Amino acid sequence: MRICPHCGNAVPASLAMAYSDGLVCPHCETLLQVSNGSRMISSAAGLVAAWLVWRATRGSTNILGFALPVLFAVLAFGIVSPLVLAFTAGFRIAPLPQVFEPVAAHGAHGASGHAGGHH
Repeated sequence: MRICPHCGNAVPASLAMAYSDGLVCPHCETLLQVSNGSRMISSAAGLVAAWLVWRATRGSTNILGFALPVLFAVLAFGIVSPLVLAFTAGFRIAPLPQVFEPVAAHGAHGASGHAGGHH
């Protein structure tokens, strides 16, 4: 995994975790994205880990017993999902960003708030 589909060279895992939507290949400088399948696998693994941690810590009887399982579950999701993505990331060539040209107001009437055609 973590192979650039354009040049075939390996992409570092740190780039896959940090720039999953706008990654530039360090070898050929092609704009890449992490594939949807890789995102789904890492998100599912993070959710399973979060559920397991919540399930294991939900019986706490201390003063923060209601909040700690949720905190630990969020932390587990935040740790597990990027780690799984680092090992299973598959890339695709990102579509070119759309360029929008600003359109000048035609026939504006100053500060009156009316712009455009005839009345």
